[in-house]
Amino acid sequence: MINLVRITTFIVAIAMTLFSMFHIDANQELALAHRAYSKGDMDQAMRMARRANRASSETNKKTEAFYLQAQAASKLNWTKEAKAYLDQLLLLDQEHTQALLFRGELEYQLGEHQKALRDFDAGLPLASESMSSKTQAYFLTKRGLTLLALNQIEKAQSDALMALELATNLPEAHDLMSKVSEVKGDIKKALDECEQAYQLSLEKDKRSFMTPEGRKLSDRLLNLKVKYLRSQ
Repeated sequence: MINLVRITTFIVAIAMTLFSMFHIDANQELALAHRAYSKGDMDQAMRMARRANRASSETNKKTEAFYLQAQAASKLNWTKEAKAYLDQLLLLDQEHTQALLFRGELEYQLGEHQKALRDFDAGLPLASESMSSKTQAYFLTKRGLTLLALNQIEKAQSDALMALELATNLPEAHDLMSKVSEVKGDIKKALDECEQAYQLSLEKDKRSFMTPEGRKLSDRLLNLKVKYLRSQ
């Protein structure tokens, strides 16, 4: 009888050890993934988020993990991979506002303008319930750029005006209005808006001119100044 108890105890101990070795706590893995992301360790963030995703059967946990994987992949400039994670997320939740808008932004970067427009059109009406005015304005500028790429100039201008109404000091909103004005032939307004976008970006971050986006804005400002002087 004593031997039976000992054998049973031994088996239970082995079972518990194996369980602790192979059991993955989705909540813990997600917390670790968020921590790694905040520290800039994108590889670790993706790894932990992937483990959390596999360990959980809850839709909200899986969507959170997919979104974090997409964010980390995007930070690594893995645009197609980031979009693939969002594709999987949106199969689970078709009205996930952040995922729709994020995927639209990635599709714009990939040159998939019609797809981007569909996602922006689906996500922006939902954004007013869950996002700040500034965030809504930011994604309005992204839709505006998409509309410009599709040569829908008046709609792009409408998005620029709405973005400026929601967030007057958003550099992206002034940049969009500058691009719309340039396409419409109003070089003076294009220059004024570009200068405002540049100054606002410096106020936001004094080193913004060192980023790829900042250099593009700086180059565009210079080109518009030359273009305006030649038009006089």
